[in-house]
Amino acid sequence: MEIGESKSLKSDINITPLVDVMLVMLIIFMLVTPMLQKGVGVSLPKALNVHPVSENEEQVLVVALTERGQVYIGKDPIDRTKLEELLRARYRGNSALQLQIKADRNVPFRDIKEVVRAGRAVGFEGAALIAEEIKEEATPGTPPAASQTPGGAGGAGTP
Repeated sequence: MEIGESKSLKSDINITPLVDVMLVMLIIFMLVTPMLQKGVGVSLPKALNVHPVSENEEQVLVVALTERGQVYIGKDPIDRTKLEELLRARYRGNSALQLQIKADRNVPFRDIKEVVRAGRAVGFEGAALIAEEIKEEATPGTPPAASQTPGGAGGAGTP
């Protein structure tokens, strides 16, 4: 504390250490955030009433389709002609796997159908299509949609 000319206490806050800490945290977050993404980066389609799916790598098999037509199983690029063969090998190793398709929003639907057909030919009963959930903001005076249930899971026949 410094004593000014009028013999009163002068209190100033030194924000330099705060700025230093914030800049270090910003740099850390910028470096860590890209590492948090799992698998291949695609621009996911948006959908309402998205159901949660398992993210346990031992329980799921993720097939990613990029906008450029590349196909990945997990993070490994594969040839489209060997898709069914590779799915069969993974299914034999663990028949409890859930097939998840992570397709870019600009991928033609016929490419997604190819993956679903290959999965069914191998023995997968179905496939989960991964999408980004649209968060609906309630406007004042508007009741929520009738198809939504608590917890965000709505389905056919659900009041």
